Amino acid sequence: MQGVTDSFGGILLLTLLVPFFWFFGVHGSVLVGSIAGPILSANALENAAIFKKLGYVDAAHGGHIVIQGLFDQFSTVTGAGMTIGLVVFMTFMAKSTQLKSIGKLALVPGIFNINEPVLFGLPIVMNPMLAIPFFIMPPLSAGSTYLLIKAGILPYLNGVQVPWTTPPVVSGFLIGGWKVAIWQAMILVVSFFVYLPFVRSYDKMLYEKEQAKVTEEKA
Repeated sequence: MQGVTDSFGGILLLTLLVPFFWFFGVHGSVLVGSIAGPILSANALENAAIFKKLGYVDAAHGGHIVIQGLFDQFSTVTGAGMTIGLVVFMTFMAKSTQLKSIGKLALVPGIFNINEPVLFGLPIVMNPMLAIPFFIMPPLSAGSTYLLIKAGILPYLNGVQVPWTTPPVVSGFLIGGWKVAIWQAMILVVSFFVYLPFVRSYDKMLYEKEQAKVTEEKA
C-alpha cells in the first residue's frame, strides 16, 4: 500500500478522490485522509529523519515524494479543489451580486485553507458548471509537483508537517524552502486561469438572472 501511494498514479488518485467526494457533499479530506493519512504521515516522518541526519532528502537515502506535505500543500491548499483562484475572481471581477458577496466572505478563510463558504455557499457541491476545474486543479497541482521533484527541479520535501491552516507560500517555504514556496505561489496563479472560463460563464448566467429579476420588479 505504501508503494502504491508513493507513486505518480497514487498521488493523482488521492487528489482526485478528495474533490470527487466533496462534490457530493461528503468531506473528502477526512474520508481520504482516514485511509491514506497514516501512510502519508509515515512517509513524512521518514523524510524528516533523513533531513535531520543529512540536511537534505533524496531517493538514494530512502526519501519519499508523496508525503503529507505534498498532499496538503499541493492539493488542498486554500481548501478542497484549490479554490483561491475562483475566490479571487469572485471578489474582484464578478458582476453578479451573489458571487461578489460570497467572494468577500470566502477570501480570508481561503488564505487559511478553509473554503466551506465556497463549497456550500456558491455552491460547488452538486454544481456541474464548476465541477471540471474543481476536479482538475488538485491532481494537476500535485501531479506536476511530483514530476518536478522526480526530475530534480524541486527538492524532496523535508517532512515538516505544518498546521493545516498555515497560509500558502509560508507553508511551501517551511516544507521545502524557497523553491517550493515560489512553485506553490505559481500554482495558485494557475488555479485562477483553470477556474476562469467556468466561473466567468457561471457569473454571466447569475448576472443575467439578477438583471432579469430587477427588470421584472420594475415592470
